[in-house]
Amino acid sequence: MLDKKHKFPTSPALVGTKIYLRPATAEDAANRQHWFLQGEPQTLNSSPFLFLTPAEASERFKSKEKSTSEQRFAVVRKDDHVPIGEVAFFNYNSLNRSAELGLLIDPEEREKGYGKEAAQLLCRYLFKHRGLNKVYARTAAFNEAVVKLLETLSFKKDAVLRDHYFYNGEFHNGFIYSLLLFELDW
Repeated sequence: MLDKKHKFPTSPALVGTKIYLRPATAEDAANRQHWFLQGEPQTLNSSPFLFLTPAEASERFKSKEKSTSEQRFAVVRKDDHVPIGEVAFFNYNSLNRSAELGLLIDPEEREKGYGKEAAQLLCRYLFKHRGLNKVYARTAAFNEAVVKLLETLSFKKDAVLRDHYFYNGEFHNGFIYSLLLFELDW
């Protein structure tokens, strides 16, 4: 329960203009699975996708051990406290001070700036509070919305992974993008 001094159930560093990030729950895992299944899951992942029901995704989330090397956050609208997406970091490397960024927004809530703000909040947190030097993301070349988002956020294309995604009977290139601490300009 929130007291009157605290408007949001999270750290001030995770509160933005339109959204805030809070640690994800099992219910959020079920929502994520629902949003994932509304599209074509294989377009978002270069590994085979395990089809789970939202209830199975929730149970899997509950059984997974919590870790400081990866974490999922619910993306929550400030005005009504409704979860509308998820942002995460994983593949954390303490030696290289880097982590991978993942993002999924409810298909009905896309193109409203929520994904951009969620990525900004998590990147700022990782750079300023976790001491990272690099945040990176992988995507398929055909995922134009993610490519545009990453480039808007000043991520630089580091690599082309040739024929990395197999989708609809064809191979497609993948991209790796990264943002370094000194490049953070927002």
